[in-house]
Amino acid sequence: MTEGSVVGRSPGVKFKIRRGIAGDLSGIPITTGFFNHHAEAFRCDSCGTVVIPPKGTD
Repeated sequence: MTEGSVVGRSPGVKFKIRRGIAGDLSGIPITTGFFNHHAEAFRCDSCGTVVIPPKGTD
């Protein structure tokens, strides 16, 4: 696995169970930051799956 980051801009990257009319204004925040959002992540070199560990873990 390769260590990296997931990045985005305001209002940030969020996880949603399904899409809705609220767009990216609702959901569970994945990234932190004020203007440029980021979250530590790992990407599998063989299949491309991206894993984002819970906040506060190493």
